[in-house]
Amino acid sequence: AKTCVWSSPQWVIDDVQKEFGRICLDPAADESNATAHRFFTEEDDGLSLHWRGNLVYVNPPYGRVLKDWVAHALKEYELGNAKRIVMLLPSRTCTRWFHQLYEHPDVEIRFFKGRLKYGEGKTNAPFPSMLVVIG
Repeated sequence: AKTCVWSSPQWVIDDVQKEFGRICLDPAADESNATAHRFFTEEDDGLSLHWRGNLVYVNPPYGRVLKDWVAHALKEYELGNAKRIVMLLPSRTCTRWFHQLYEHPDVEIRFFKGRLKYGEGKTNAPFPSMLVVIG
């Protein structure tokens, strides 16, 4: 089934928490894949809400709305609502949103070697992935 919702690999979440501490908020989740005690579902609409906390982890939908999630993450960081935002994203270096991240002084981009297995996937994703650290 084609979907733009992919659950994060558990080891990625574990590595993020080992390096940065407990995830305070997951604004793009549901009951089955939330990475934090506080999370927003599709019905809550994480793009319309403030992201508050020391560490926000986001694995947004990978469809056309991805640019909106990146813009919202940068805005929430700039407003000081979130001290650090970590995003698991497809590595699409030709997009405008990638360059908004790449050119930001407080953003670090980490590329994964190989392709990740997302959620319940039996095979690797058909695209490369990257971890973006804002703040």
